Amino acid sequence: MDTGMSKKTILIADDAEPNRLLLKKIFGAEYCVEEAVNGLETLEKLRELPDVAVLILDIMMPKLDGFGVLEAMKKDEHLRMIPTVMITANNEEDIQIKALSYGATDVMTKPFSPLIILHRIKNIMARKESEKLAEQNRAFKMELRLMDTDEKSGLFNKNAFHRYTAKMLQKYPDKKFVLIRWDIDNFKVYNDWFGTEAGDAYLKKIGDFFQKYEEKNASIKTYARYDADHFVCCQEAEGFDPEDITKIIDDYMTDLKTIDFEYTSRVGLYLITDPNLDVALMCDRALLALRSIKDSYGKRYAWFDDSMRETLLEQQEILNEMELALKDGQFIPYLQPQYNYETGKLVGAEALVRWEHPRKGTIIPNRFIPLFERNGFISRLDEYMWEQICIILKRWQDSAMPLVPISVNVSRRDIYNPHLVENIVTLLSKYNLEPSLLHLEITESAYTQNAEQLVNTVNLLRNHGLEVHMDDFGSGYSSLNMLQNVPVDILKLDMKFMGNDYKNERSGNVLNAVVRMATALRLPVLAEGVETKEQADFLKSIGCLLMQGYFFSRPMMIADFEALLGMSKTTSSLNEGFVESFEGSVDFLNFTCQSTLLFNRFIGGAAVVEYDSENKTLIAIRINDRFLAEIGINRTAYMERVQSLFDFYEGDNKKLVISMLEEAIKSGEETFCEIMAKPKEQEDFRWFKLQTRLLVTSACKYFFYVAIKNITEAKCKVLEDERKVQRLTDLINSIPNAVIELDFSKDMEVVYHNNGVSEMFGYTKKDIEERLDKNFLLFIHPEDRGEVKENLQSLSRGKNKVPGEKYRLICKDGSYRWARITGRVMPTEQNHSNVCILIEVVE
Repeated sequence: MDTGMSKKTILIADDAEPNRLLLKKIFGAEYCVEEAVNGLETLEKLRELPDVAVLILDIMMPKLDGFGVLEAMKKDEHLRMIPTVMITANNEEDIQIKALSYGATDVMTKPFSPLIILHRIKNIMARKESEKLAEQNRAFKMELRLMDTDEKSGLFNKNAFHRYTAKMLQKYPDKKFVLIRWDIDNFKVYNDWFGTEAGDAYLKKIGDFFQKYEEKNASIKTYARYDADHFVCCQEAEGFDPEDITKIIDDYMTDLKTIDFEYTSRVGLYLITDPNLDVALMCDRALLALRSIKDSYGKRYAWFDDSMRETLLEQQEILNEMELALKDGQFIPYLQPQYNYETGKLVGAEALVRWEHPRKGTIIPNRFIPLFERNGFISRLDEYMWEQICIILKRWQDSAMPLVPISVNVSRRDIYNPHLVENIVTLLSKYNLEPSLLHLEITESAYTQNAEQLVNTVNLLRNHGLEVHMDDFGSGYSSLNMLQNVPVDILKLDMKFMGNDYKNERSGNVLNAVVRMATALRLPVLAEGVETKEQADFLKSIGCLLMQGYFFSRPMMIADFEALLGMSKTTSSLNEGFVESFEGSVDFLNFTCQSTLLFNRFIGGAAVVEYDSENKTLIAIRINDRFLAEIGINRTAYMERVQSLFDFYEGDNKKLVISMLEEAIKSGEETFCEIMAKPKEQEDFRWFKLQTRLLVTSACKYFFYVAIKNITEAKCKVLEDERKVQRLTDLINSIPNAVIELDFSKDMEVVYHNNGVSEMFGYTKKDIEERLDKNFLLFIHPEDRGEVKENLQSLSRGKNKVPGEKYRLICKDGSYRWARITGRVMPTEQNHSNVCILIEVVE
């Protein structure tokens, strides 16, 4: 038997007590019955009660009637879901239709049969429960699909591929299968050049390719987007030809190419001999095969073989021993010094790990770090290294040794740890260390792959006083745009960015550009991988003073670094000597073709400019081709003829540009202006929008980033629209009658009138606003106002037009004139309708 706690709740809302008693008697045995005597109390009860199954609502009630209750319920996300049965003594069909149109589930007229209303209510509850259960089932099925589906490609995700492929192999034990793995060459470049939105669209089209491949290929198969830009497919080996699959992929990718992006397909293959093998391991073997031909120009596919198996066995041995190695302290921190090349001071060190194996000797990081990054063990190793460095810093601090900051690595895996910030802050507190002593290095690739989450995490770390370095900048496919958007304190520039070509004019200019732009963004640069004095001198010449590399020292054991620390001049700040200056900036960022990657490819028309506030000159120290195209000059002519960008912005335009720049100096915010100019060697005038932001200040000179956008088409449309509006206004004013627009949502407020109002009745615009308070009814003779108001209000009840009737209208001098008023509904942009009326004097 149900207890009161398990009964469904029915709320009866009726001001007549006999009706409530009758309904309570009908439902009380099976349901928990609550009562309300008016509309306001009904709404209060609905919000207070945890779960009302049905509301029985009388139409006629004091304070707020049933229709008012339904209106309020529709505005509440929870209340609108409650089934409502309206009861009324009025048997008219119009009332019942109105109740249903307001959202009532059903309508019953009084007096009602107890059995009929009981069964109706039960049926309503049953339908509601059925709908709720169906919705829960749909949501559950959708959740299951989402768990198995990669959102970008629409294919299986990695976990689903593992599961379904294992089932397929078990289902067909007598068949041979081959596992295919391929990726998109330079997909990261594609994302950097064209944006992640374009990259996601690319992945979706590859997902479409797999589905078309399934339709054309009748073999049994599974397929998935495995991770990032890697795709896998497991299909029957019978009839499989690797030449065919590479050609199919090539043909599809060629058809897919809509922009200048080269793609070469290479495929890793693994013939499955043991169907009981972990599918993840099969995918790893196909990946080894794929990696074996990544740098091979002529090879398009490779099968996994025994030599690769040896690599796998070696990797497995490392994985088997990693836990014991961590426990036994076999992972040893080494330190590589960092110097200010100009002052010769030791400014810090980077912590690097070495595995001192008891049998194999020293194992270098590139043998085990990639493995640990893939299996997640890197996070435990990172935490171990962080604590080892804290222990070392604490020992130096307690021994009154010179202190320099040590930077430690934070892997991409660590970013996903919700306790990352807490763990690092706890370590610093445990060893009583200042946050400035522990610097954190996060690789450039992490910023591009986990942008939103990483930025949030880095901001939290910096809020606790920790410095964050972007490591290996340039080792991937960095964009200059990244520098101004990411939260970072130091940029670590990888000299591999230039390879051996840093002396090449173009390569040197790119390196120079990165350092100068980072400086403009108040971002110190530390070059790593410096191997020769020539490299160090070149870096110094372009303003990069912080360096580390074999030219200074190889990574060394802690005892050796401590000896060096005792003999060296030191500073605890990497920012020492950092000057926000643009001396010699006339030739700032003198790029040629390499600038396409770093400047032209990511933005529209743009320039870095120097504004001299005293002499009122504006010199572009860097300008891209799109900017030059907008101002109507090519680069050759610009370099030969132009001394100041003000050559293009004269007179009032020059004043507008100066005002924009000086406002940006004053506010520190982005500012803009719109100008009309005639580009050099062009016949027509164009409209441009200039936007600017101050980068850095040096004496009376200010350096800005300026973007230009051609808005001629949009501006011409605006001007043409304004002309059309003026022509229409002139036309309406020429009508020998009064035209008035009324806003019914504001009680017949006058929102527009033509000159006829003044000519016919003497009122000025000011009179209408102040004397009549924009109230149209004050125009009307008091004896006629009620009829005029009723006729016009009929328009708001669905009538499209009010035929002309004669009424007396009051003039400004107090007299009145007989006039015919005709009204028509006029839709507006605010999703409601105003009324336009025409007034003709008939006396």
